[in-house]
Amino acid sequence: MTTVKPVLLTICVLACAAAQTFPPEYRTEDAAAVSRIRYFCERMSDGSNSLPGEFQRLTALPANRVYRQLDMQARTVALRSALPLLKQMAMSEAVQKAHDARIAQQYGAVDHGLKLPHRPDPRKRFEEMSRQMQRNPAVAGNPGFMKEFMKAQQEMSAAGVEEVFDSKLTLFTKPLEEVKRDFQNDREASGSRGNVRRCYDEAAPLADSAPDRFRLLAYRCAMLGSGADKSEAEADRIRKERAQRLYDEKSMKGVIRKTLAQFLETASTVDFAAQTVEKRGRQVFVNPEYEKKNALWKTIYRNGKEPTAAAVEFARVWLAEVQPPAPAPAPATAKPAGGAKAAPVKASTKKTKK
Repeated sequence: MTTVKPVLLTICVLACAAAQTFPPEYRTEDAAAVSRIRYFCERMSDGSNSLPGEFQRLTALPANRVYRQLDMQARTVALRSALPLLKQMAMSEAVQKAHDARIAQQYGAVDHGLKLPHRPDPRKRFEEMSRQMQRNPAVAGNPGFMKEFMKAQQEMSAAGVEEVFDSKLTLFTKPLEEVKRDFQNDREASGSRGNVRRCYDEAAPLADSAPDRFRLLAYRCAMLGSGADKSEAEADRIRKERAQRLYDEKSMKGVIRKTLAQFLETASTVDFAAQTVEKRGRQVFVNPEYEKKNALWKTIYRNGKEPTAAAVEFARVWLAEVQPPAPAPAPATAKPAGGAKAAPVKASTKKTKK
């Protein structure tokens, strides 16, 4: 991991040690903790990859000063009290509803109740294969590798087109007056392109008489302007699927799922036996590779082995709870064992009773 991102458990480790854990003068009010949880989830749903400054500000709660003074045993006890409270706050209906309203307005991310299969990020696969080619140019001579590389390139290109569609999902969640303004801007930008202009002209009269269909036609026209000629039914299906994928990624559960997975991945790599020395008034790792680790790795190291073990145990259970349900498997045609061809079906014959 090379990016610096704060995680919910790290906030707890350093800051949200629970409203009831410490003396009143160091106590973090529930409202303050909730506001920081919401802020964190907003930033994580925005996809920001550079948050070192926000990380420090986010964890600068009064409880932080006390927590750092505790020994390992006391930290572990504090975490066992704090983590359930943190989970209760983050998973509360009020916090989730507020977050849902925000991502609907900002991204058009809406829960339509669809159970969509997981799709890996095509960019990651393409970038991995590109780096592999840079390290070893000889793989370009491998037909199988190049076939897979071209497939990854095509999938990445298709994902770029889908993101254009995603940018128009707010047509379904913004106030109608804003949608009308966006519609008019897109209409004017379409110029004199025949089929696109006709699409906008046909949709315009429906703005007040049939606003729901107007929103859908505005979306379809935007797709048409990007070169995708879809029927109303197809446009409706696509917009629901895209809104659902965005919701699954950016919802409170989606952010927590990503956060917990990131925490567990990083925690599994921390060497708590790593040695440090003082240089120019600051502690640095003896191993220079450890000194290159990101802020999260170093934060977990400073937290200590036993407290981190308690956090990891809690994170694994929580992560299992927020995993999305698997989509229903597609109906498969039964195949005979051993790969043999199915025998031709014979007409059934009824036996007559004697």
